[in-house]
Amino acid sequence: MSLLLRLLVFARRYRWMLAWSLALVFIGTMLNMFIPHLFGTVVDRVAGYEKLGELGNVPPVELLAYRDEAWRFLLLICGIIFAVAFIGILTSYPRQMTLLFVGNRVVYDIRRRLFRHLQRLSMRYFDSNPHGRIMSRVLYDVEAVQGIVSSQLVEIVTNVITLIVATVIIFIYSPRLASLAIGVLPLFVLHFLLIRRRIRHSARDTREQYSQIYTTLSESISGIKVVKSFTRESSEARGFASEVRESIGMNMRLGHWRAIMHIGADVITRLANLGILLYGGYMVLYSGEITMGQLVAFRAYQNMLYHPVIMLVTINSQIQSVLAAIERIFETLDTSPDIEERRDAIKLDRIEGRVEMEHVDFAYEPGELVLDDISFIAEPGTVTALVGPSGGGKSTLVHLIPRFYDPTDGRVLVDGYDLRDVSINSLRRNIAMVMQEDFLFMGTLRENIKYGRPDATDEQVVQAAVAANAHDFIMEFPDGYESMVGERGTRLSGGQRQRISVARAILRDPRILILDEATSALDSESEALIQEALEHLMKNRTTFTIAHRLSTVMNADVILVLDQGRIVERGKHAELATAGGVYQMLCEVQFSRAAEKMREYEEELRRPQDQT
Repeated sequence: MSLLLRLLVFARRYRWMLAWSLALVFIGTMLNMFIPHLFGTVVDRVAGYEKLGELGNVPPVELLAYRDEAWRFLLLICGIIFAVAFIGILTSYPRQMTLLFVGNRVVYDIRRRLFRHLQRLSMRYFDSNPHGRIMSRVLYDVEAVQGIVSSQLVEIVTNVITLIVATVIIFIYSPRLASLAIGVLPLFVLHFLLIRRRIRHSARDTREQYSQIYTTLSESISGIKVVKSFTRESSEARGFASEVRESIGMNMRLGHWRAIMHIGADVITRLANLGILLYGGYMVLYSGEITMGQLVAFRAYQNMLYHPVIMLVTINSQIQSVLAAIERIFETLDTSPDIEERRDAIKLDRIEGRVEMEHVDFAYEPGELVLDDISFIAEPGTVTALVGPSGGGKSTLVHLIPRFYDPTDGRVLVDGYDLRDVSINSLRRNIAMVMQEDFLFMGTLRENIKYGRPDATDEQVVQAAVAANAHDFIMEFPDGYESMVGERGTRLSGGQRQRISVARAILRDPRILILDEATSALDSESEALIQEALEHLMKNRTTFTIAHRLSTVMNADVILVLDQGRIVERGKHAELATAGGVYQMLCEVQFSRAAEKMREYEEELRRPQDQT
């Protein structure tokens, strides 16, 4: 119930539209409540006419007059029924369209709020939750909410009104018959309570499995090149089919409990109808407490009593399924960001770019340090290179600077300000990152370059592209800067995507620049072009560069060598290359390989060509 109340908070903005729709529902429901009584009266009139005819001593004139009166009454009842139906038609369309609008708006509001909340969550949340699961919550789970507002809310109100009014009316007709009819209702409730939890659990499992299917599908499509290159298409298809089969089993289990609920309610209804028919027939034939028309009307009102109960049980069954989705939605909304901004956070304007770490520890999981007692100072305009074996904590370290994560212990400072005291947006506006496989969004080249600075002019975009050595290849496209890059930049080569990323960083004009393996996955020609662009970008900026190719960091102002989360060496290339430590070992391995490849190339050139 608390989840539904939280959900209805989203409908609060549309309460007057909901009130209007529910008023139309109330009018239609109340009008329909009179119809069984009218039918019962008609039955008594017709039965009275037949009884007079059977007596044989009623004058024909009186008999004909009674027949004509009964016929006129029948016409009147038919006219009233037609009028009720006509009013129902007039109110149905605006009611349905209003509720459809409200339902869609509520879904829009929830989805927008959920998306905004996801944008506020820290990287730790996205590290621990598959993208497919997150997408399933934003799309599939939120979509399930619409039915509650658009249709189920109306059905609940309609059935509750019908149930209350029908209960009052049957007691007016016959308290004894009404007591018998009402006495059956606890069986419906007991039957529902016995099965409700099983339906809820089955629905939750079904939605979790759907989320897993979504995750598998998302990963398979995103990694289709890897799938095809390793000829894993059949294996992926089998895995996907296995998960779909599992979801079928879960759907069947959910359907099983729903079927039991419906069948149980139907059995209770049939037994109750049989009991009312027997006892009511006895009262008509022997005690004369009610007439045949009243029994017919009572049976109609009895159906109006049981039908809402069955429908409420059915709706509750559906809501139990939706509650699993609502629970997942609010689970996400209730997730607090690991990175919280203080209310009185300091807003940075144009910073100098001095970065300092004081005895920083960091762990993704408690007790498993990824960074251990990291301390250093990067002065404005200097280049700090981070090198070392894979898994040493280099990327984690630079991710602390834009405050993607907070240190487990210690402090990270920019221009002397502890990042915990600084406005996150003002901090990140002064930072740009170029990564090994930087992300391009679906859209044009111009839109991707302007992503970090939407108000940039076309001239500034071109200047950034020129500085990034990207302008020439952009102009080779038929549409130039308006050319579409495709999903994740698939229409561009790796070098072209990287140059667009560099242009995006140049246009951002940051004071702090982070380069995370920005050239490691490129060919020599692309690397040379991007290295030239990066050198232009790095001028007068505090730069942190992560590189496995030591040739790209030889001119750094300071090199920090990380191994197993600790800084084991620091200094310039000339110092560290002969210090006998980890850096010297890395140099010997890399440069000896490079020298060996060069010798092989020279030998290939000197080798005489075969004469044929």
